[in-house]
Amino acid sequence: MSHHQSFGGTEFADTSAQAVTPGAAAPNVSYTAPRWNEPAKHSPRFYMAVAGFIVLALAAFVYLLPLLSVRGVGVTIFVAGLALLPVVVILAFIRWVDEWEPEPSWLFAVAFAWGAGVAALTSLIGNGVFAQTMATTAYLSEFQQEVLPIVVGAPLVEEAAKGVGVLVIYTVFRKYFNGPIDGLVYGMLVGLGFAFSENILYFSEYYDQLGAVFQARAIENPFIHPLATGLTGLFIGLASDRKGFASLVSLGFIGYCSGVLVHGLHNYSAVTAMSSSTRFAFQLPIYMAMLWIIWYLRGKERTDVSAVLAEYAAAGWLTHNELAMISKVSARRSAVDWAGKNLANLGGHEEDGRRAMERFQEEVIRLGYNRHRELRQGSVNNPSNRAEEMRQLQLISYLREVFTGRHIASVW
Repeated sequence: MSHHQSFGGTEFADTSAQAVTPGAAAPNVSYTAPRWNEPAKHSPRFYMAVAGFIVLALAAFVYLLPLLSVRGVGVTIFVAGLALLPVVVILAFIRWVDEWEPEPSWLFAVAFAWGAGVAALTSLIGNGVFAQTMATTAYLSEFQQEVLPIVVGAPLVEEAAKGVGVLVIYTVFRKYFNGPIDGLVYGMLVGLGFAFSENILYFSEYYDQLGAVFQARAIENPFIHPLATGLTGLFIGLASDRKGFASLVSLGFIGYCSGVLVHGLHNYSAVTAMSSSTRFAFQLPIYMAMLWIIWYLRGKERTDVSAVLAEYAAAGWLTHNELAMISKVSARRSAVDWAGKNLANLGGHEEDGRRAMERFQEEVIRLGYNRHRELRQGSVNNPSNRAEEMRQLQLISYLREVFTGRHIASVW
């Protein structure tokens, strides 16, 4: 780790406390500084990759449209609106899971779009091939030919199509894949996109029984696709802290098998015509176990990252008040409000102060995740990692200069 005294560390120790416990405001001034130009968050390659994946997903979704529009445009728009209802609820849950270290909104769009477009289309094709293979297998009974594509084929095909999306995000956007919680979030988003398209298909196909189908898919069992693919993502996220391709393959395969198992059990409960209450009791232990895993991993990641950031505080790069602010989401929000008002009172623009503080928080958290991963992998002294660490530390110091108002003198 590089040892360096922070720029304005002592002063921000005081003002950071004011962000949580209101204190005296900075003196008002009569001039207004020029607007602050925020350093780019992402490289052009990031946006090119995002655009490419979204275009690919949209093309796949457009290819699906004739199959989704079997009842006409009006009905399709209506059922698409119904399919969005569980999306809103589950997306709020995913946002809560991702609250402590939020992922870029663009990657939320990529993950959802992959599920709704690419995974949905490839699954439709794959499921058809599997069903046709079962139908032409002479030694299977008629019952087996009907049930196997649902209980075995669909989980195998669909979790593979969705899991590839998580793996693509891990490979292309590795910088934003910081452990099992991130993997869980991306997996759930891919699954949510897939469920959205599949619900449009089912709501259209069984429009005459829309009430019952909506209850079964959107009210009683909306989590199955996000949960199953979330397991795949969780294990891929576990591999992100480990060194070597073998860890990714082995843990990714375990995650895929876990998702297939959960998905298969769900489909089995459907073909056996379980009652709603029996199915809920059947699935409740899985949901409870997943909630416990999320709670545990959220706490562990927060503890691990906070411990690493304490090393930077000991070296002078961060203050203890900054660490306290980073550790609590509510304190971060208060700090953002304070930063905006503080900079405005010093002659800057409130929005600039807010953006600088938000970026400061993002960079500090990413710094902690990076170092924790490098310690786990034994790559902390890698020259490229050291260079990236220094770049982040310098950016963090610069952002502190902005929201404390010290940069104003330099732009006049």
